[in-house]
Amino acid sequence: MFKKLSSSFVKKHIFGNLLVIIGSIALALGNAIFLIELNIVTGGLSGIGIIVQHFVSLINPDIQVIDIIVFIMTWLLWIIGFKFLGKEFALKTLVSSIVYPIALAIALRFSFFTNLAKDIAYIDPTATELTTEVGRILLCGIFGGVAIGGSVALTFLGGGSTGGLDVLAFIVEKYTKLKQSIFFFIVDGSIVLLGIFLIPNNVVNGLCGIIGTALSALVLDAIYISNQSCYIADIISDKWEEISNYAQKKLNRGTTIMHATGGYQGANRIILRIVFPKSQYHKLRQAISEIDPKAFITFTQTNAVFGEGFKENS
Repeated sequence: MFKKLSSSFVKKHIFGNLLVIIGSIALALGNAIFLIELNIVTGGLSGIGIIVQHFVSLINPDIQVIDIIVFIMTWLLWIIGFKFLGKEFALKTLVSSIVYPIALAIALRFSFFTNLAKDIAYIDPTATELTTEVGRILLCGIFGGVAIGGSVALTFLGGGSTGGLDVLAFIVEKYTKLKQSIFFFIVDGSIVLLGIFLIPNNVVNGLCGIIGTALSALVLDAIYISNQSCYIADIISDKWEEISNYAQKKLNRGTTIMHATGGYQGANRIILRIVFPKSQYHKLRQAISEIDPKAFITFTQTNAVFGEGFKENS
């Protein structure tokens, strides 16, 4: 029992927090190395920081405020989240709220990272304007978007959250009927548009930022959401026992037997339900087609399944 508890604790807390830390650092590096140097705004707190930095640079180009803006807004939003969403949400975002602003400050102020960002952006340190081509801006937008999507997915897999504007999204969803996806579309879209119109000669960079944002969502879906997804198969077949045996012995999946009555003829039928990961979809479908080609099957995709044989229900 102690071993089981110990293993569960390590997996849930230590390993989970490690993923959140890695994800937060990767998020900071993705922003600093690929996006911030070229004023590629993809939304979020870093996008707001880039816009504020532009106006500060008009007064004094040597002052760096992006990391300061991100730090202040991160903790301001964390306090708001603690007040409106409770202790559980605050704890969920605590690690990222500590690590991300620190990692971003290091990435923006240490010469190793700033020189790397300049090399990638192909900026001549002696020039007063960017000497980069559209293709390089596009590549930075693409790699920046992939880095952000992957790093956010890591924090989610670790059971954490990146905090920031997520806090406002949860609050809006809690007190209104507006979905988080719509909220992020409105807010991030507004930040990107502000970056295009408020920063001179930033249209191409802004358009590349839109591409980066789309890629970020796709990568997040591929790593996190798809990783959680499973299928539910409801099967009506006279050979349901053979299909059930295949699922249990070959796929190592449990089955559920449900008794149903047909609405047309009133016949009593068996509905066999199998829940399985997407990796077994083709195996199960092929097996059913061989056992009973006339079987009636419906497949329903679900975002997550918890319990024996799947993720722990904790």
